Amino acid sequence: MKGLKPVKTRRTSDSILEQIKTLIIEGQLAPGDKLLTERELSERLQVSRASVREALSALNLAGILEIKHGEGIYIKRPEPNAVIEPLVFILLLEKDKVQNILEVRKALEVEAAGLAAERCPPELLQELEKIIEEMEAILPQGEGEKSAQLDLRFHLTLAQASCNPLISSLMNTIQEIIGQTLRITRALWLSATAGTTQRLFEEHREIYLAVAARDKFRAREIMYQHLWKVEVELARLLKHT
Repeated sequence: MKGLKPVKTRRTSDSILEQIKTLIIEGQLAPGDKLLTERELSERLQVSRASVREALSALNLAGILEIKHGEGIYIKRPEPNAVIEPLVFILLLEKDKVQNILEVRKALEVEAAGLAAERCPPELLQELEKIIEEMEAILPQGEGEKSAQLDLRFHLTLAQASCNPLISSLMNTIQEIIGQTLRITRALWLSATAGTTQRLFEEHREIYLAVAARDKFRAREIMYQHLWKVEVELARLLKHT
């Protein structure tokens, strides 16, 4: 199985979890795929079978694996009402990183929103309006990859509209990691909370309207509340996972 590397760390079970998680995220492992046997994983990773067994047990408890006695171990095919399980697993493993990212976003984007209200040039204001229109147009389709893409595009454009090249550069530097966690957290949150798609759209629209009205205080406040709600809701979901 490509992508597996020998483990060179004390916390071997965590390293095994991390590698398998990465394979799932990258699409090298998909629902229905059969894993190597416990012995084969032990040899490939150069760790004890006890460490492999511990990692597989954690994955099984998380609902990521399905153990078929006499057949092997498979990446579980989620039931229609349990499609969020792999995302819960990923978020639990990444929760410290997600928290750090949300804190960085608050530090950058609250001020970016205020500066955008003061400085946003007409062409970027038009771009923000266009993004809001696209968000509204796809509301009837429900949540999807397009929603996450527009969400990220809105925040990056707003950073650019601050007319502070350092803020824009910092946002673009971390956009990949923001995009990854944004897709995971939106999917988890939206699956667990009714009406969230509409509410997220309305919050983005309110940020845009504050910028368009040149109201820097309201733009900062709405952006802070927007990011704070995401942080609080994710903490609640993780607490009950």
